[in-house]
Amino acid sequence: MTGDDDEARGGGAPAGEGRASAGRWIAGSIVALFVGWWLALASVLSTAGPWSDRWSDGGMLLAYLVAAALGFGVPLSGFLRLRREQRNGRSARVVGPAVCLLLTALGGVTLLPLPFVQGVRMASDAAERAQPPTDQETARTVAQAREELRSLGDRVVAAMGRDSSSPSAEVETDTCRLDNHGVGTMVRYSWFVGDGAPSAPATAATGPQLPSPSATVSDAEGARMSAPAIRLLQDEGYELTQRFDGGGGHLSAPDWHGRATIGQRAEDVLLESGCLVDPDAVDED
Repeated sequence: MTGDDDEARGGGAPAGEGRASAGRWIAGSIVALFVGWWLALASVLSTAGPWSDRWSDGGMLLAYLVAAALGFGVPLSGFLRLRREQRNGRSARVVGPAVCLLLTALGGVTLLPLPFVQGVRMASDAAERAQPPTDQETARTVAQAREELRSLGDRVVAAMGRDSSSPSAEVETDTCRLDNHGVGTMVRYSWFVGDGAPSAPATAATGPQLPSPSATVSDAEGARMSAPAIRLLQDEGYELTQRFDGGGGHLSAPDWHGRATIGQRAEDVLLESGCLVDPDAVDED
């Protein structure tokens, strides 16, 4: 069969032109799919870093739309174009449309759901942000929580036979996120004996430095020392969620109190409130 016959069967277009068109569409579809994957992956990975580096919800939605348009739309366009060329007799090959169809399916499965999922998540977040603060988040002001946690923490330390003024307990605040994603404040009470090595020699003014009990107290004795603190917190509504071998453990409360930790061998106390509404809270992210 002569080349003239091939050209006549191809509607006046050389057979090589159809193969070249298929090759361009396949190459373009592969590149578009990989670019779409890269764009979607970059958007997802931004959520793993600091809050300040995270892409905005709108930016993520736009990225997913562009990724889907590239990874799904380009190979789909190639498939439709090559099928149309086949019907016009430009090329009898089926490899081009088949590969583009495969890439279309791959892009559709991996990229097409992303903008829909992101849209649903944005709608859900908007609904959550519209909710008022919960009763737990408004149960105490930050000032009240500071005062109550300091009082409770000092009682817990005293229950273990320790002195919350030597070393001195600290009450601090930190920013947090309310259930409606607004900025709130949490209160933290902390007291710990230290590492057993006094930072300065004892003097008449400072009094004797207390060594860490871990060097001299057995697990059984540590459990005995911390047991009154556990009971006191349980009387305040806390529930013991994990007990340590050397005494103490993790506790949690269903109300604004949040969570607590009593260290092994009565070495430390940590009380952390839940996130509370604070008109003066500053979003540090």
